[in-house]
Amino acid sequence: MSKLLTKEEVSNLVNRIEPRQMKNIDFIYEIYNDAFEGVGEMKNELSPTFEVNSIDLIFYLLGEMVYSTSPLKDEDLDKFKSNKAYKESMTSVVADKYLSLSLYNHREQKLTNEYLPPISSLELYLNLMSNIVSRYKRNNPRSTLIVDLLTKSLSIARCTLKLLCEGYETEALSMWRTLHECESILIVLDKYQDIAINAYLKHMEYGIVYKDGLPDKERQNALFAQIKKEMAEHELKSKDMKKFIEYGWLYAIEDYKNIPEFKLNFRDGLEKMAGLHKYSGIYMTSSEILHSTPLLIYSNKAYFYYLTLLNLYESFFRIEVVFQSLFFSLVDKEGKTRYLEMRKLYHSQLVSIHRREIIMFENMKKGTTK
Repeated sequence: MSKLLTKEEVSNLVNRIEPRQMKNIDFIYEIYNDAFEGVGEMKNELSPTFEVNSIDLIFYLLGEMVYSTSPLKDEDLDKFKSNKAYKESMTSVVADKYLSLSLYNHREQKLTNEYLPPISSLELYLNLMSNIVSRYKRNNPRSTLIVDLLTKSLSIARCTLKLLCEGYETEALSMWRTLHECESILIVLDKYQDIAINAYLKHMEYGIVYKDGLPDKERQNALFAQIKKEMAEHELKSKDMKKFIEYGWLYAIEDYKNIPEFKLNFRDGLEKMAGLHKYSGIYMTSSEILHSTPLLIYSNKAYFYYLTLLNLYESFFRIEVVFQSLFFSLVDKEGKTRYLEMRKLYHSQLVSIHRREIIMFENMKKGTTK
């Protein structure tokens, strides 16, 4: 049954969530009381069994209060609270948002949820890895480039899982596309180490120069001249500058000469260098999704669910190898032992889940449910 909170209960809640709003508690409780009544009247007409959640209602109210009043000086805040029109407008907005985003909140058809092992087991492992990586210094590319890329890759992988849980399969595949690009960079940097890392960092600076982002214009001009010189050495033209800045760091790795039809792009350059060219077709499919072709609009939810989940798992397995390489170089023997014990339990489970989901995908494509 819907329960109207007392002023003391609302005060305690506000004090825990937004203590700075305690000075506005009388105003907040007045709006909460009115919004609760308004929502109650509407829900009785539309859905008598729907229960009003006061906590959610107060969260919407506090969101409106913080956003509306934070720029105001004390004298303006007093005028705001004494303005009847503002109060009525805020009450109406809070009630509308609560009803629309609870009783009438649109939800996509979901093919999975966060509690099923294909999601929860991978989320568990990603969370463990994220917690470990978060202990190390970050955001200093000269010394933390691989840590920073790994951190972002784990974040993207978790985001992909959440999109799958919410029923956004094609959007999740687009997110995997970004993860695939990140893992390709990680694999190349981890394999070739200093020679690749230094070249990548140099081209990061070239990217800043290309966008006219260096405050030192003398250095910017010198770097532009250097970019043009290096492009000439590889017989590139002015129109090739952007792709040279993005992928030209691969020229520092002699192995590029052994790659058939090597080009300065992702599919024929970086992806091949990382040994992941077999994913080229899936990457192209994700590009079609990203660019709003009919494949996006008329997509098969189950097909793209499995396609995304399986490729996410495979990306994870590769990223975890890079993670081990980094982690083992930074921790002591005891730390390695603890991690390997954890890995023995959960990694094998993820391998088993991946195999099972492949079978499920194949059965789905054949029209069976075994």
